[in-house]
Amino acid sequence: MPNVPMGLPWPPHGLHELIAAQAARTPRRMAVRCGERSMTYGELLGAVSAVADRLKRHGVGPGHRVAVSIDRSTDLPVALLGVLMAGAAFVPIDPAYPVERQQYMLRASGARITLTVGRLVGREAAGVLLVDGSDSGTSRPEADTLAAQNAGRDGLAYLMYTSGSTGRPKAVAVDHRCLVKGVLSMAPVVGPEPDDVWLSLTSPSFDPVLVDLFLPLVSGASVVIAEDDQVLDGQALRGLLARWEATVLQATPVTWSMLLEAGWSGGLRVALCGGEPMSPFLAARLCARARQVWNIYGPTETTIWSTAHAVTPGDRGVVPVGRPLPDTTLHLLDEERRPVAPGERGEVWIGGGGVTRGYAGEPRLTAERFVADPFSSSGGRLYRTGDMGRLNAEGELELLGRADHQIKIRGHRVEPGEIESRLAEVPSVAEAVVVPRKAGESLRLVAYVRPKKGSLLDEAQLRAHAESRLPRHMLPAVYLTVDEWPRTPNGKIDRRALAELRVPEPSHHPVAPAHTQESAAGPSGSGAHEVVDALAAIWQDVLGASPPSTKADFFALGGTSLDVMRMVKEIRARFGIRLNAVQLMRVAKLDAQSELVADTLAAAESGRSQSQATLKEVVTHAEHR
Repeated sequence: MPNVPMGLPWPPHGLHELIAAQAARTPRRMAVRCGERSMTYGELLGAVSAVADRLKRHGVGPGHRVAVSIDRSTDLPVALLGVLMAGAAFVPIDPAYPVERQQYMLRASGARITLTVGRLVGREAAGVLLVDGSDSGTSRPEADTLAAQNAGRDGLAYLMYTSGSTGRPKAVAVDHRCLVKGVLSMAPVVGPEPDDVWLSLTSPSFDPVLVDLFLPLVSGASVVIAEDDQVLDGQALRGLLARWEATVLQATPVTWSMLLEAGWSGGLRVALCGGEPMSPFLAARLCARARQVWNIYGPTETTIWSTAHAVTPGDRGVVPVGRPLPDTTLHLLDEERRPVAPGERGEVWIGGGGVTRGYAGEPRLTAERFVADPFSSSGGRLYRTGDMGRLNAEGELELLGRADHQIKIRGHRVEPGEIESRLAEVPSVAEAVVVPRKAGESLRLVAYVRPKKGSLLDEAQLRAHAESRLPRHMLPAVYLTVDEWPRTPNGKIDRRALAELRVPEPSHHPVAPAHTQESAAGPSGSGAHEVVDALAAIWQDVLGASPPSTKADFFALGGTSLDVMRMVKEIRARFGIRLNAVQLMRVAKLDAQSELVADTLAAAESGRSQSQATLKEVVTHAEHR
């Protein structure tokens, strides 16, 4: 690939500089699309430069942090690159997070300003600049004393928040050297080509999005960013892949399964799968539909991905996550930090150029997880992942679960301690323990709660408290009361014993009869009551969890986009009406979904009646003739 430095040693430039150089070479080539908006490389560079200039005029430069609160759109790469070009570090903040969580991340990160777009304005606490418009007036311009500056290879590039065991999310601090390594080390896996079309589905607050956006832009390819509604709809994704003739897609196993469920027949040059374990069944199906399939693995603390395995249809049992990427070292160590023999179980420690600075403002936690690399003669550090694994006969890494209680769910890393701390804020709760339970092809979270003496637990209060403070992927699907904890011999709570407890099977009519509920917002009429009960039964069949009320949230009960597609099929079978997945996802609560189904039924019945009336009129007219 001419003029694009992809190999070792890594180029002494930031990603934004490499992309700017590519834009200068191919200004008319298509760079980014989303919906009806598109930008050539020249237009992208112009927009990025304008954002960087406005940030500098507001006093932003090296050493500063800028929050980026933008959904999936062409504005996202513009904002991220604009921050880097100004010499500052970006802090992705998902606009879908609860407001309290967003505000904590803004305060803790020390963000000097927030970049957002007009449709989302009003949700931030820091000063605001609109990427898609003129200054909002909420920032205070300062004297233009900063010339164009570069943060340097050791300068901070971004803070990426992950779930924290202390009850608050923690920020991984990543410098430019790591960012360049994290993105360009995926080049030998993907083999990026200028004619590639990447379909980007990754959340703006999940670090693989940086590979989605930056690797194609460094290599002269184009990126199609799926809109929020499309990411949740397998049919829409299938249409996007076909419309733009996409060649590369990176997604979690759940998203790949959703796409396959939608009837996707394949055609990709490269399929990247990571974030959760890949099953042999999924591996075989992807191999039949893409020329290359890769199972990839890596913690945020070692900058995006660290290993990769070329998947074959013959992979059986545990699908490996492969060998280290360039400038990455991998060690399997025992409890004394000694290497284990090939084939033996050990904890995964990762070294090399992707090991980040650690956790911003958390020196004790950083010292626990990041240590001097005893296996390197040139210094460096190792990161203790907490993942357990072994090397198979081919020398490739197979993951075997966790050494601690951390969970991977729907591609997100979840610390149960953060959820438990939040639940313990409810006055009636003495203690809470959260464990994962298998539900079909995915996981759901079960919260075991011990009430304070003399207190009764209100599940609705617990759910409301959690929903106001935690993102959807961290919400427990089931709440169970525990009077006494099962204990291990050394007196600790036995989480394994909790996970093995039988979750009571709810009835197929878990929601009280609709006419007895207080939900004034729900559908009314005897037919609507039947819709609520029938839809509640569908939730039970699909989720294996009953809605506790008509105000229950489908996703809070552990539902995924794949589950929504299954619901669509059930609704069509039971009611004889056609709804698409996006319509259902926009109204996640049971009462709102019931109203949607009832309205669609009424419209269908009205259409049939109108057709019958028209037919009768035609027949009558013919008889009179």
